[in-house]
Amino acid sequence: MKTIKIGTRKSKLAMWQAQYVESLLREKGYLCEIVGITTLGDKIDKPLYDFGGKGLFTSALEEAILSKTIDIAVHSVKDLSVSLSDELPLKFTLKRDFSNDCLVSFKGDIEKLPLMATIGTTSLRRRVELKYIRNDFVFVDFRGNLDTRLEKLKNGTVDAIVVSKSGLFRLSLYDSAYCFDLDIVSAAGQGVIGIQTRLDEFDELSFLNDQTTKLCVDIEREFVKSLNASCNFPIGAYAYFDENGEFCLKTMYADPKTFKKIDCFRRAKPKQALRECIEYTKAQILLI
Repeated sequence: MKTIKIGTRKSKLAMWQAQYVESLLREKGYLCEIVGITTLGDKIDKPLYDFGGKGLFTSALEEAILSKTIDIAVHSVKDLSVSLSDELPLKFTLKRDFSNDCLVSFKGDIEKLPLMATIGTTSLRRRVELKYIRNDFVFVDFRGNLDTRLEKLKNGTVDAIVVSKSGLFRLSLYDSAYCFDLDIVSAAGQGVIGIQTRLDEFDELSFLNDQTTKLCVDIEREFVKSLNASCNFPIGAYAYFDENGEFCLKTMYADPKTFKKIDCFRRAKPKQALRECIEYTKAQILLI
C-alpha cells in the first residue's frame, strides 16, 4: 500500500492535528508519513492583514501538494482562504469540536478585567466583538503559535489573550479556572480540521468527512466569500443545527476603520439562511 504523505505546519497545534488525521488513517490500514513544512506565515510576526492574509499559512503546503512532495495537507479550516484553486479543493472536513473563542486571563473573566485592560489579539473580528462588550479595552498585536501566546500571557505582557477553544482542548491547555468562553461570532470554519488535496485523487478517504460539519462550513465560507472579505475585514460566520434540528446561521461584519458592526441571525433552510444574511448585511453596509 502506498504511504500517504501528510503535510502540515510545524507548530504544536498543527502537528497535533496532523497526528490525529494520521491516527484515523492508520485505523483504516493506511501507511502514513508526516511532513512538516515552514510557511511564510510562520516567519513573520506582524498582523496577517499587513502581509496578504491567510494564504501566508497555506501557499507552501499547496505548492508541496502540486509538486507531489506531499499527498494531503491538514489545515485549521479557519486559516484557509475561502477562494481555493479548483485543482486543490478542501476535500474533506472532520467533525467540528468547539467553534467558539475563549478569553484566557489569570485576572478573571471579561467583566473582572481591570479598566483599560490590554488584550493580545491581531484578529479584527475579535477586536470588534470585544469592543462591543467593553469599549475600554486596549488591543495589542499578538502573533505566534498558541503556546507562544500563552507564554507571553504568563509573563504579563498583556492582561488577557483571545484564542480558539478547540486549540486549547487539542493541546490539553483548557482550564476553566482561567479560560472563559466568549459569546461572539466565530471565524468561518473555526474548530474544524480540513484536508486539502489534489482534485482527482484520494476520493477513498471520504470516510474522514463529517457531512453535517461540511454543510455548515460550506455555508460559513460562502458568506465570507460573498462579501469579498478576508482577514483584512472583521467578519465571522457560524452555522449549526439547534436542539430541534433546525439550521441556524449567525454572521457578523464590521467596517475595518470605524468598527461599526452588522449582526445577522437566521433560522431557515441552509441556502435561504445564507441568502438572507448576505442580503441583509450588504444592505446594511450601504448605511454605514
